[in-house]
Amino acid sequence: MIFFENNYQKIMSLDLFTTLNPENLWLKFSDEDKIEAEIISQKCSPNGGKHQGFLNALVNLCFIKWLKITFTEVNYSPLDANYLATMWEFVNGTPLLIEEETRLILLPEETEDFSQFLIPQEWVDIPCFRGNYFLPIQVNLEIGWLKFEGFITYDEVKEWATYDRPFANYIISESFLERDLNLLFLYEKYDLSSIPEYQALPILSTEEKNNLLTKLSNLDSLTIRHRVNFIQWAGLFSDDNYRQSLYQHYQPLSLGDWLLHNFIHSYQKGWQHLQDFSDSLNLINGNGATVTNGVVMRSGEINLQYIYQLQDEQQLKMAAQKLSVVAKDNTNKHQVLEALNYIMNKSHDDETRWNAAEGIWRLEPNNPNAGLWCGKRVDFGVDVGGFSLTLVIGLLPKSVDENSIFLRVYGADEFYTLPCNLQVNIMDQHTQIFKQLVAREGDQLLQYKFWGKKGEFFWVQINMGTSQLSEAFVI
Repeated sequence: MIFFENNYQKIMSLDLFTTLNPENLWLKFSDEDKIEAEIISQKCSPNGGKHQGFLNALVNLCFIKWLKITFTEVNYSPLDANYLATMWEFVNGTPLLIEEETRLILLPEETEDFSQFLIPQEWVDIPCFRGNYFLPIQVNLEIGWLKFEGFITYDEVKEWATYDRPFANYIISESFLERDLNLLFLYEKYDLSSIPEYQALPILSTEEKNNLLTKLSNLDSLTIRHRVNFIQWAGLFSDDNYRQSLYQHYQPLSLGDWLLHNFIHSYQKGWQHLQDFSDSLNLINGNGATVTNGVVMRSGEINLQYIYQLQDEQQLKMAAQKLSVVAKDNTNKHQVLEALNYIMNKSHDDETRWNAAEGIWRLEPNNPNAGLWCGKRVDFGVDVGGFSLTLVIGLLPKSVDENSIFLRVYGADEFYTLPCNLQVNIMDQHTQIFKQLVAREGDQLLQYKFWGKKGEFFWVQINMGTSQLSEAFVI
């Protein structure tokens, strides 16, 4: 077995390699190639197309390097990574335009059995994406090599492949592949391949596309193409604007953007500032008490001036808990705010700071020390009686590279108890559950505080009966 090391310092063997080994092309990729592909794949959702994007980015990088050195006279037009990511989120394969009108489709697969391979229907039957040549590639990430199995033409796929309707793939035996990639460029040079004939797909109306976009928005991105007939899916997928909208739906919500006061993506995904919810949704805490001498709390009276003498963390925590439920129409509002801001700046304990932040939010939502709070209505549909709830995320800076997160789940209104056994899973960036919350009889909310480093991912998954909804976030 002979490998070509994919870097410019070892290009002396390129032409020799393809001459002595015409049956297959092998490329060995470097750690730098993997890092670059990993960076590109970050454009895809971590619980969806990220790994698929990584494989496609890797083979695309390596193939273009090989092409640039081996066929210097060939003109090629690689597509923008942002554009490709909107495809990789849903379907395997990378189109590469050669000589302005010939489309190669690179098809990476991690498999040891290459007796047959899959071609997603998008690359065969959607006219604007249709490939002239299809190149299946075996990827071995453990050892670090790519094996280009060969190529097959569009006409040959249509003639010899088996169509798998449930999964919208063409399945073809590797025995039909032409192993020598040099022949592909000879086909193009001497016009040896025919121009494929195809039927145009029906055109969907704007209303049909919008309805389809809504219908598909809660499905997993890697199975979404299997859950609707191909004609409908092709109409949506082939429209750059609608594919971009659907792709954007699956991208993690960036909590870091909130700290930069960038809420565009959040608004598009149905999130609102908490103060924009109806006043009937008393989402932060219960009602405060009235005032007599000092500030009277549920657990008794507290002297505001005494707070500035506190040094002990436990005492600060108790003070923050008491002040956090002061009503916004309290006559001592400004003094309470000053005391809460003092506690926020004095304390290093997450629990204390969250209590202080909640109190500040209640009295002055736009105060920098109030944290950032956003909420979203979540509807489970008719399958579970039309039940809906409110998901609330609070964000509070913890350090230069860490943020604290406060998650709460409420019923649709303040008197609506959560259904028993409603389950909320909080998962880390490897989709491992690190906290599970389960509603008991009479519960009106579920909540959990945690923190993470900037750039880390987490998921919130809500399960009720057979219904499941989830949303990804990046800290």
